[in-house]
Amino acid sequence: MTNNEHPDFQEEVERLEFTKKYMNVVIKASESNEETFRENLKQSLEGMDIKDSSFSYMSMLTNANLLQRTGDELKRLKKFEKKPYFARINFLQEKVDKEEVLYLGKVSLFDKETQQPIIVDWRSPIANLYYDGRLGDVSYESEGDIYYGYLSLKRQFIIDEGELEEIRDIDLTTNDELLQMSLSESASNRLTEIVSTIQEEQNNIIRADLNKPIIVQGAAGSGKTTIALHRISYFIYTFADNFTPDQLMILAPNRLFIDYISEVLPELGVENILQTTFVDYVMLCIGKKIKLTPPDEKLVHFINQDIKHPELVKWVSDFKGSLLFRDIVDRYLNDVLKTLLPTEDFFVSKFRLYSGKKLRQLIEYEYRYLPYYHRIDKIKRVLQNHVRTEKKRMVEKVTNFYDNKLEKALYSKAEPEKRRRYVSKALDKKAEALNDIKKEVRTAVTTYIKKLPKHDLFYYYKQLVTNKEVFMKYAHDVLKPSEIDFFIEYQNRLNEKKTYEIEDLASLLYLQGKLFGIEKHLRVKNIVVDEAQDYSYFQLYALKTVLETDMFTIVGDLAQGIHSYRGIKDWNIVQNEIFPRASYKTLQKSYRTTVEIMNAANQILRLLPIDLPTVEPVVRHGKKPTFHKTSSEKETVKSIENEINQLYKEGIKTIALIGKTNEECKKLTQLLKKHSELPIQFLKENEEIHKDEVVIVSSHLSKGLEFDAVLVCSLGASFLENEIDIKLLYVSMTRPLHRLSFFGKDRSNFLLDQVDSELLEIEE
Repeated sequence: MTNNEHPDFQEEVERLEFTKKYMNVVIKASESNEETFRENLKQSLEGMDIKDSSFSYMSMLTNANLLQRTGDELKRLKKFEKKPYFARINFLQEKVDKEEVLYLGKVSLFDKETQQPIIVDWRSPIANLYYDGRLGDVSYESEGDIYYGYLSLKRQFIIDEGELEEIRDIDLTTNDELLQMSLSESASNRLTEIVSTIQEEQNNIIRADLNKPIIVQGAAGSGKTTIALHRISYFIYTFADNFTPDQLMILAPNRLFIDYISEVLPELGVENILQTTFVDYVMLCIGKKIKLTPPDEKLVHFINQDIKHPELVKWVSDFKGSLLFRDIVDRYLNDVLKTLLPTEDFFVSKFRLYSGKKLRQLIEYEYRYLPYYHRIDKIKRVLQNHVRTEKKRMVEKVTNFYDNKLEKALYSKAEPEKRRRYVSKALDKKAEALNDIKKEVRTAVTTYIKKLPKHDLFYYYKQLVTNKEVFMKYAHDVLKPSEIDFFIEYQNRLNEKKTYEIEDLASLLYLQGKLFGIEKHLRVKNIVVDEAQDYSYFQLYALKTVLETDMFTIVGDLAQGIHSYRGIKDWNIVQNEIFPRASYKTLQKSYRTTVEIMNAANQILRLLPIDLPTVEPVVRHGKKPTFHKTSSEKETVKSIENEINQLYKEGIKTIALIGKTNEECKKLTQLLKKHSELPIQFLKENEEIHKDEVVIVSSHLSKGLEFDAVLVCSLGASFLENEIDIKLLYVSMTRPLHRLSFFGKDRSNFLLDQVDSELLEIEE
């Protein structure tokens, strides 16, 4: 309801003005507090007594923590000063006389005098009533208790630059209207404004048990990434007292995506967490940058059909990411451990301080919780400590032995000269024996440990995957001889080029964790994996193993698994064999695109040989996808230019041209630059999108992106009826929010001959 039409409009304007003024007062007070804390911190530092600094140190630490908190709160208050809240609920709790009127925002604010909430954080338990509660009898859970009551009002506000523009009281009908209004916005500004329109099924996943892993199969446009980011925010809010951001990591599909979400996270109160890609994370863990073939290179070869033995190459990729390969690596590691077991007893001089058997027992059993080489380090420390404690005993034993001999000589050697020579010799031997102990105390442990083999990560991996004799030892009973031959040949070709591929990284990470461990600052305890369908089973298992946690939020879509030759094909395997504690959720509603576009995309999805549920589009209508028949490159370019100009006239802001292959896109770019005036950006991997230009992008790079309008173009390359092409076409068709068009010589170029004609507009 627009401005003054709503009966409560003036009341809500006054409430907004009060909130803004109160926030302003708090901001000024916080700025003053920040200065006070800075001064206190400075004094603490200046007054530190180096000899006895415990009091000063605690004072300094307290002020530093308060300064951090004050700074963070101040930053968030300032950020939302002109848009302090987005909704209101009226809730009467059972057995309570007074109804609560609560305003929901992205930051909480309390009256300093009464401690009554002025703004309630959207992540708080009671705010769940806004997302889940219907008007009427409702309940919410907080700290294990359930509170019942009556929800009489759900109201949403549109506030811009501190001015109240619109009020909407929500029931089921208006909720759909609000959602559609949000979805009708341009792709350029959608990800930041989502807190107010989170849907019930999305909210259930955001607030699902935070003490268990979760796997989410979400359709294209279902808000998977949005949910993952909001779940992080909810986690940080819930565990604020005993959680630090450095315990959390987001694994993004590429660096471009990291840039994309980095703008959103601060709005959700999520800062200072590790955001990286799997490739970059593995490089950090192994402590070395290795030469890696581009992760999409193999996919591009499959798309272009210009690779030798494609089925065998797919098999190798799948095998290296399998749990079967993990089992082979485990067998190999068992034998590696045996090579690290000492066979000799440990001596200092002639004293046996530790038996080899006892040391083997320590390495194999007592310290099995440690990586292999950490066990050796532990043994080294054990021996060093033992040597230190035994040194006195050894010296005493040698001293007593020779002192006894000397004493006997005094009484048994009657002839003075013989006695003198005997005593002199005994003293020399005593000095030599004590000197040996003294010297060996310093060197014995190092000498002993040096006898154990020490190799680096790459030695161990190459020994397994490039040495046929070694590999056969562990794989002969699970692989055919022809498979072993091809695998070894394939890995040796990579080795000759001194390069690795993304499929090698799971085993490298796993070996690093098992053999050497990873640095403490990289051992995060809560992980979000986006676009997880492109991960292998071994990748997820390796991450879980080296990080020693199963607290993962895994989101993906098997229908968009364009790397299925090396990726996940069945979430059941992930749940049953890797994360048995995980809950499994599905999101089948698509909030991105229109009913008309999704209906056509669903028919393409049905061509896949895998059983996936049909995507349910949210009821937002638009034009049917349009096929433009063109007979030449010149005609194609002209039709594209006309369509884009028309889209701009209609207010469409972001437009993408998607071609099947990179070569198609290069050709399209050249033609459009030559024959049109359109501003063009040929998008390369990890490149930032220029929002004021028409983006030309290949189908495999378009995954994860969204635009107001998409034009899928063919200058010769056709999407074929195979798994990769169907998924690439499905990905391309589910990128637009509002408009979808096809340009080519024939409908079959886009498999549209298998889509019901009534779902399309045909322009010939």
